[in-house]
Amino acid sequence: MDLLLDALKRLPEFGRVCAALSGGKHAAVSGAAQINRSHLIAGLVRELKRPLLVVCQDDMVAQRTQAELAAFLGREYPVLPGRDLTFYDSSAVSRQWEQRRLRRPYDFAAGKTRLLIATWEALSLRTMPRASLLASAITLRLGDTCAPDALTARLLQAGYSRCDLVEGVGQFAVRGGILDVFSPSADNPIRLEFFGDELDTMGCFDPLTQRRTENLDQVVLLPVAETLPMLHPGGVEGLCEDLGRLLARQKRRKQPHAELIKTLEADREKLQSGASFGAGDRYMSLIYPDFATAADYVIVEAEHIVEVGELDPDQIMTPHFIVDAVVQGKAL
Repeated sequence: MDLLLDALKRLPEFGRVCAALSGGKHAAVSGAAQINRSHLIAGLVRELKRPLLVVCQDDMVAQRTQAELAAFLGREYPVLPGRDLTFYDSSAVSRQWEQRRLRRPYDFAAGKTRLLIATWEALSLRTMPRASLLASAITLRLGDTCAPDALTARLLQAGYSRCDLVEGVGQFAVRGGILDVFSPSADNPIRLEFFGDELDTMGCFDPLTQRRTENLDQVVLLPVAETLPMLHPGGVEGLCEDLGRLLARQKRRKQPHAELIKTLEADREKLQSGASFGAGDRYMSLIYPDFATAADYVIVEAEHIVEVGELDPDQIMTPHFIVDAVVQGKAL
């Protein structure tokens, strides 16, 4: 594929695109079909030093773009998934999509990945504000002083569940001075070994063999859910007060909604007791008063657009879907 990417560099139109984006401008390209777009994007990844966001029309287009870029570049870049909001309370709620939606923008905004692929829907779906994610992320460095009990409390607040043996994302286990945790930000679980309150060693381990596979100097533990009650501006107590006001307002109505009152009372009771609460999405607007989407993790400098003309389909390589946009991002 290097021959194809090298051939792309000889096109004057490609040079103008690179020059425009490198200068902080936007470039509008027309006349390129499906595989042409992937070819062009792969070339931009090779030539530009800034992160790129590829916005696609739907999930099928995003997955196909991901596969084509993997063929051009020799590695697979992540796709930001969408998800269904959870409005029902259940003790067994899958957080897989939420965890990916937290990790992908975080890695992109922090400069850990050069390219992120997303659909318009996934990009515009409401999520945890960037400031809240940064505040709730736990950064640990080798040699830090951190009481295991305090870390355990923070993990519980971030939505982690305690178990005897860590097998999946969002779990942690404590055995003496050893704390195992599987963060959404990691591909494998992490073992933290403490000497008193000092973080003495840490590294990744294989969940099947429980053996360490890699030593680490720093780890970031992301929350395991997009909607965490403790991130309400007033904490869990503040959220309970909001629910109390909603209850009072509903009871003052001439025809109060009995089921709604029952749900609000049950939710407030669970939150006050500290019980597991899986329906946080019901109160996302209360927990995060400022509307935020994954697009807020990407800062776009759109001073003006440069039209670079049509690319001859015969000069690059062809498809039948549309990649709507490629925009530049800046690190956090």
